[in-house]
Amino acid sequence: MREFTQRLRSTVQQLASPVEFYQESLDLERFDDRELSSPLARYFAGKYRGFGIDVVVPVGVRALKFAVDDLDEILSHVPIVFALGAAPEVDTSARHANVTGRVAAASRFAPTLALARRLQPDAERVVVVGGTGAFDSVSVSAALAAVAPLRDSLQLTVLQGLSFDGLLRELRRLPRRSIVLFANYRQDAHGQLFEPVDIVGTLARAASAPMYVQVLHYVGEGPVGGSVIRFDDEGVQTGRLILRVLRRRPVEPMPPMEPIDKSFVADWRQLRRWEIPEKRLPPGTELLFREPTLWARYRAVVLLTVGVVSAQLLLIGNLLLERRRRKRAQMILEEQQRHAEEARLQVAHMGRMALVGELAATISHELRQPLAAIRINAEAGAQLLAKPSTTDRSEVSEIFQSIVADNARAVEVIESVRRLVRKDESVVTTFDLNQICRDAVRLLQHDAARRNTRLELSLASTAPMVTGDVVQLQQVVLNLVLNGVDAASMSTTDRLVVVQTQSLADHVELVVRDSGPGLPPTVRPHLFESFFSTKKAGLGLGLVIVRSIVERHSGQVRAENDVSGGAVFSVRLPRAAADGHPDASAQEVAAAGVRSSVVGYADLEPRAVPPNVR
Repeated sequence: MREFTQRLRSTVQQLASPVEFYQESLDLERFDDRELSSPLARYFAGKYRGFGIDVVVPVGVRALKFAVDDLDEILSHVPIVFALGAAPEVDTSARHANVTGRVAAASRFAPTLALARRLQPDAERVVVVGGTGAFDSVSVSAALAAVAPLRDSLQLTVLQGLSFDGLLRELRRLPRRSIVLFANYRQDAHGQLFEPVDIVGTLARAASAPMYVQVLHYVGEGPVGGSVIRFDDEGVQTGRLILRVLRRRPVEPMPPMEPIDKSFVADWRQLRRWEIPEKRLPPGTELLFREPTLWARYRAVVLLTVGVVSAQLLLIGNLLLERRRRKRAQMILEEQQRHAEEARLQVAHMGRMALVGELAATISHELRQPLAAIRINAEAGAQLLAKPSTTDRSEVSEIFQSIVADNARAVEVIESVRRLVRKDESVVTTFDLNQICRDAVRLLQHDAARRNTRLELSLASTAPMVTGDVVQLQQVVLNLVLNGVDAASMSTTDRLVVVQTQSLADHVELVVRDSGPGLPPTVRPHLFESFFSTKKAGLGLGLVIVRSIVERHSGQVRAENDVSGGAVFSVRLPRAAADGHPDASAQEVAAAGVRSSVVGYADLEPRAVPPNVR
């Protein structure tokens, strides 16, 4: 009743609000011999007079009989919606105009018996259990009516009119191939009253055969199962029927009676007790109290663990695969870098060889000058030594010092050429960019003079110190200056190439400016492309090598046209912090010395000279 009432109230309150509920317990089945219908009717008449009751809900057959027979004068024309009624106690063919409700079929035991036959196909006997009370007898009669069609195939035993202890003894003696059908047991042979829910478990455990019931709450106490009424669902359905009654129009008749829905329910534990296979259950049967298997009990944990482990294994596998791929890619990259480095060194070497070829005349001139000076000084020294009486020892000493100096100069020229053409690994040092420019101008001075082109140095007063490979940056300066000489030689006016350096806060800059025709618009986009050259005999690698070397030194190179004419190539390199920079005067003296050497030996030829030539 508690489940039924709670669901009835909640259903009505959800669909109609506000609602006032009044609940009375008649308990007519327990006190049948002392039933006082008239006093109860007068009590309700005085209690609810003037309340305006809209609907009366009798629960059970006895409550329905009381509402129809005794409350008709008190609550005349009030709709009655009964619940949990059962045929044949409720005559569905002869009912009052203001009565409707939900009623179980007369053959309410037939589905339960069909379930039992399905679960026990080898059963030989049906045992009906009932008490001695009036309602017990009605239930036993309904059970016997369900068994009647099966009398030819099943034996029938009725356990009724026994004391409770006697009933237990009879149940223990039943054959195993029996179906025990619990009808109802509220009163025994001694007149002792019982609540069926309190004793059904004891009866089921004492029976030596499976027991089947009609009420859901009995399942779980010991019976196997049955076709049961769900009181919570009946509360919902009865509440909806009440709302249809309240919402009908004044002239509209009461809704027809509705059948009570039943469903099959079985106790998993009792199936195992009686060794009944689950596959015999009808489709849709609700199996209660199933003990979950280890898989069902820990499925979430197992799945989570398997998922985590699988994810970890997948991650580890991916990491190992990625590590293997990375190693392979790294090896390939290192191999490619090694080949690229070898190719770069090869290209740079080829560029230097081509540059040396272009500088062959200058190198020859540079070597011819000190060698000629050595020869002249040696001849002059020999002439002085041939006259011992007049020999000035100081002059002879100066002559030999000049020979040593010229020899050192020749060696320096040869060594610089060797460094340029050598295919060695890079050697990173910190050096003065001004000195690189001076050496380049000195090497190219003869070639420039041969083309009637002047080379000018405009060097920074503060030594622009750079960290890198001296030979590679020397190649950069030689390439840019030689390109400038080629461009300036095509000028019809002043042929000039200016080599300029600047020392700024965080970088140094080398600028090579020529007085040539400049860079045509069609040439500028392709200047730094491989094998692109405007020279007939050019390889198209000079500026490519220049850019490669500059970028390897974290620098930038750009080309543009000067506003006054000609082309300007600028190289920007990071400045290196270095101690012991030469001051401006020392730089100027060194530069002057280079210029003096170049000019001083420009016209020397191997011929006889006066003794004081040095």
